[in-house]
Amino acid sequence: MAISTGLSTALTGLQAHQQALEVTSNNISNASNPDYVRERAVFSTLKPINSIPGDIGMGVKISSVNRITDTFLFNRFTSTSATLKQLDTTEQYLQEIATYFPDVQDQGLHKDMQDFFDAWQNLASNPNNGSAKVTLANKTQKLTDTFHFLRGKLSNIQTDINSEINSRINEANTITKNIASLNKQISAYEANGESHANELRDKRDGLEKRLKEILNVTVLKSGIKTQDSQGAITTDYATGYQVLLGGRPLIDGDTYHKLVPISENHNTNIGIENDDLSITDVTKNITDSHSETGALLELRGTDFNSDGTPKNGNIGNILSSLDALSASLINNINSIYSYSAQSNINAEQVSKPVSIPPNLAKISLNTLYSQKVLKTPVQKGILQFNLYDNKGNNLTTLKVSVKPNDSINDVLTKINEQIYNYENDFDVKAKLVNGEIKFVPADTNNDGNIEPKGSVLVKDDGSLLFNSLNEIEHMPLNSIKNKLPLTLENGKFDVVVYNSEGKELARRTITIDSNSKNPKYSTIEGIVNQINTKLVDDNKDNDTNNDVDDYYHAQFINGHFIINAKTDTSTYIGLDNDSANFGGVFQINNFLEGNSSKNIALKEDLAKDPSKIHAYKAPNEGNNDVANEILQLQYKEVTFYKNNQETKATLYGYYKETTADLATKIENTTDKKDSTQTLFKNISNQYYSLSGVNIDEELINLEKYQRGYQANAKVITTINKMLDALFSIR
Repeated sequence: MAISTGLSTALTGLQAHQQALEVTSNNISNASNPDYVRERAVFSTLKPINSIPGDIGMGVKISSVNRITDTFLFNRFTSTSATLKQLDTTEQYLQEIATYFPDVQDQGLHKDMQDFFDAWQNLASNPNNGSAKVTLANKTQKLTDTFHFLRGKLSNIQTDINSEINSRINEANTITKNIASLNKQISAYEANGESHANELRDKRDGLEKRLKEILNVTVLKSGIKTQDSQGAITTDYATGYQVLLGGRPLIDGDTYHKLVPISENHNTNIGIENDDLSITDVTKNITDSHSETGALLELRGTDFNSDGTPKNGNIGNILSSLDALSASLINNINSIYSYSAQSNINAEQVSKPVSIPPNLAKISLNTLYSQKVLKTPVQKGILQFNLYDNKGNNLTTLKVSVKPNDSINDVLTKINEQIYNYENDFDVKAKLVNGEIKFVPADTNNDGNIEPKGSVLVKDDGSLLFNSLNEIEHMPLNSIKNKLPLTLENGKFDVVVYNSEGKELARRTITIDSNSKNPKYSTIEGIVNQINTKLVDDNKDNDTNNDVDDYYHAQFINGHFIINAKTDTSTYIGLDNDSANFGGVFQINNFLEGNSSKNIALKEDLAKDPSKIHAYKAPNEGNNDVANEILQLQYKEVTFYKNNQETKATLYGYYKETTADLATKIENTTDKKDSTQTLFKNISNQYYSLSGVNIDEELINLEKYQRGYQANAKVITTINKMLDALFSIR
């Protein structure tokens, strides 16, 4: 064997240790790089020369430079990091929201409500005092301004979250594009089956970690190798790489799909672009994930009202609570304020019916719908209506068949034929009055006299005719909940008539029962009918000529509830004991306007002239009954309607529940974040103890490879001297 063979063998050792030194140097230089995975040079012997008496080694080589990592530990590390980001994002926004809803009694909305009721107490003590009225107007406006302020702040946070979601979409698209590009480069670099694209894989791991933090995607890897990198068992070098979002491929090898913002009522939801360029909405898939974007969506909500406010999510939940609180305040305050007697009642408009002029009454219902005159189509069905006598007793139920090809006039004719056939001198007819179908007094038998023997109410509209006309007075109360500005409750209220001195002349109790099958109690027209029923002895004096119906006549016209005086005498009418909140719902003599935290306000004419505010129930300026009842409202349990769920609480109690719920969410989020942070620290320590650079260990390796390099250099020097000696022999 030639002496040069030993020289060659030592040279391989020199080269191998030099490469190992370069790997170690690279590890040390990246010691502070969190995305860097430490590498280890794997030494392998070269193929020996087979000889007798044994093989002669030909030296060493670096067969591979491996990343020291564990794919499954990396998955735990990135998933926990994503959960921590989610909780951190949630905590940050909830804490910001909580600053506007302090859980104390002497700040924020609680304090403003307290000041509002204190102003009513002052007015109750001084019902005719102008300054007390001005103070009440100012405190009311301060309260309503706070509602607007809180809603505005929540709206601003919602806008910020939408901006953040758009930002996350753009960041995610950049990452997916870069990962797909890296996958292509990795495949090309490692195509020979021997090379390892370590730096490219490090970059991909860093991007994958960030993508999970943004979206918590599912990463599928195949072809993972398990190998011993000389003292460290590694699982790495997957050949297949796929990323799924909501079960749909986001990245597949070197191809990727873009995320697309989906605008929904001025909010940003998230879709994924398919191969055919169609968009699949994956918003709810992301919302359910542990990620920054999931936290943002959960905070903001994913379902929206027509005005863009969220129905769900943390912001949607608080907005709903704020709206429920303001709506209950408006409804209850207005219901009590409607007790104040006035000469006539002409309430605000609560709905707008379709007006049918005489020329359109001849056209088929089908055509009216196709011409967009009617709001909804009329179907073939049976219209049932009840006849009542003048004592309010139900006489009979009549039925009329309604078809889409009928005209309004056809329907009116059919109804009137049924009434005439039952009793030809009933003296009530169905007519178009100012474009609306009404049952009014009429000379049905042409005897020259109009003496109605009762009244007519719609019992059931199987044709949905009145729904298409939006004539809500003929529709069951259960079916028009969303058509009314506020929620009407089952209960009772009194209609009270006073003389000019404030003495009560008559009182009639009206019943509201939306669950009743009798339209007398379950429709608006039935409520009107109860007020107008003639032969009711309200005063229990055996005289039916001095009761509520003898002084006033009620109507529901063009969406307004109206009660007008029937006599020239100076009388006044008001409500009392309104457990149904009828006065508030139908906006009779409002104190507050609006139906939510968005539009709650002191009634405009009262804001302009606070002297018009009154504290009385009976028309007596010294009376303070209304002010006293409003003052007591703060201590009573009232009803709140939030997302169609009914809750009973005091006004202060409900607000306290809202702030307490927010505080509990923050506490729970913080607790989860702390425990996740501890878990992440442990997993992070495990991960970096394996994959991170340990300077002490690398210095030991540096010393080892340096000494190996020096030893091989010594061998080369020694062999060189031997060769010099050999060549010097003559």
